[in-house]
Amino acid sequence: MKENNSKGFIAISSVVIILAVILGLTLVMSYNAIGEAQSGLAVYQGEQNFHGAEGCVEDVMLKIRSNSTYNSTSFTRPEGSCTIFYNAGGGGPINWDLTVTFQSVVSTAMTRRINVLFTRGTSGITLTSWNEI
Repeated sequence: MKENNSKGFIAISSVVIILAVILGLTLVMSYNAIGEAQSGLAVYQGEQNFHGAEGCVEDVMLKIRSNSTYNSTSFTRPEGSCTIFYNAGGGGPINWDLTVTFQSVVSTAMTRRINVLFTRGTSGITLTSWNEI
């Protein structure tokens, strides 16, 4: 009779141990999947913000090309807001040094900043440098 009780105990213990291992593996895999999803979302949002910042720079350069005295410090696009800092600039063929910061409507924690050096002359704009900072 004792032999049957110990076989039942071993069977139940084995089932409990196997279930505990399966539960542990499931939790580890779930946390790993959540972390991967968060990383992927951060990369996607960072890429979107970078494209938004590039769009802001292009908008500012177009406005400066049309108006040599353009000096607005911010504007809003559908994707987010752009803040412009001028290190140099003015009328006539002069070197411009702009730093444009973009903050998305969706991911407000992430901002992208691009520094652009260019010359605005009578024939248009000559780009010298375009760097993300």
